Amino acid sequence: MLAAPPALVFGEGVTGLAVLRSLGRNRVQAYVAGSCVDIVRSSRWFRPAPGDPLDETSHPEPVARYLRELPFERAVVIPCNDEWALAIASLPGDVAESFPAALAPAEVLRLLVDKGLFAQTAERLGVPTPRTIRVTGAADLDALGEDELRRFFFKPRQSQPFSERFGVKALRLTSRAQAAQVLDEVEGHEVLLQEFIPGPPTGHLFLDGYVDRTGVMRACLARRRLRLYPPDFGNSTMSVTIPMSEAQQALESLRRLFEGIGYAGLFDAEFVHDNRDGSFKILEVNARPWWQLELAGASGLDLALMAYRDTLGLPLPEAGQYRVGRTWVHPIPDLRAWWAARRSGEVLGGFPPRAWFRGANALFSWDDPKPVAGEVARLARRFVLRRGGA
Repeated sequence: MLAAPPALVFGEGVTGLAVLRSLGRNRVQAYVAGSCVDIVRSSRWFRPAPGDPLDETSHPEPVARYLRELPFERAVVIPCNDEWALAIASLPGDVAESFPAALAPAEVLRLLVDKGLFAQTAERLGVPTPRTIRVTGAADLDALGEDELRRFFFKPRQSQPFSERFGVKALRLTSRAQAAQVLDEVEGHEVLLQEFIPGPPTGHLFLDGYVDRTGVMRACLARRRLRLYPPDFGNSTMSVTIPMSEAQQALESLRRLFEGIGYAGLFDAEFVHDNRDGSFKILEVNARPWWQLELAGASGLDLALMAYRDTLGLPLPEAGQYRVGRTWVHPIPDLRAWWAARRSGEVLGGFPPRAWFRGANALFSWDDPKPVAGEVARLARRFVLRRGGA
């Protein structure tokens, strides 16, 4: 009996760790590719891919050269961020045949990664989305009055390079002068004006799942954000699964979007509830693994294994009902989120340590405890260095 092909995980951080754990628990041999391995290095399932590590890139040529030199006849490739996904979706045919990935075609990925194209596509397909305006210069700010402008924010067309440079996902606007100054500061990054939909963190819900290679949605769960950090434009630090009945409108919109663009692969779609008209408006779709992937497995839907099997053309079991009320937490940023919410009097989700050991956790797992120890040690070293430089 031939051994099953291994998986190559292109990614790091809590997303790469979640994928590695899912595959490891299902006895899929996995290797971590790329030069950045951070916390995944501490996992019991960590194996570095053979050969020289490859720096992150969105260009297919260096990835193709790297894959051709690996001692594998065949392996499933799982990219864990947008840059890797774009590169792997654009591989030449001979490489893609030997190293298949559960990804949508490159042209579909670009529609989702580029937030300007995403907003246009959603509008064309009749999917509700916040009002979005393309910005090429300060003159485009004149499309909005002074009071109206303060209800908008700058959103990058390409999230990953913007976040890496500025450490935030978006920028609030306070005045026309401040907006013009911000445009100067973000020179080199294309941005959009997008309407800010007011409301608490719980106004955001997410649909996570998998569309198979034939275009059939094989699994989907709904989760609600409980806390995020930083406030307004941060990432979820605590989420909880909710009944799909609370997300039917969002699910219908997502199906319309996916059918319109011919989507396939893993997905994590974010919606915000607009109390003004009662609609769920789509904000973005991650077309690859995401921070909270481990919550799906803890709720009964092993999406990473599903993607691995489908990529190899293996049969997929029918997805059962996912468990409602399961939580996921990223413990360290969640402490900050809880503290910020406590100061504003809007605490949801309870005291953070209560959720650390009873649900899915971005860092800690009873069967893989070392990554959290390594992260705590890293933060302790950073604290000491900061104190020493004070």
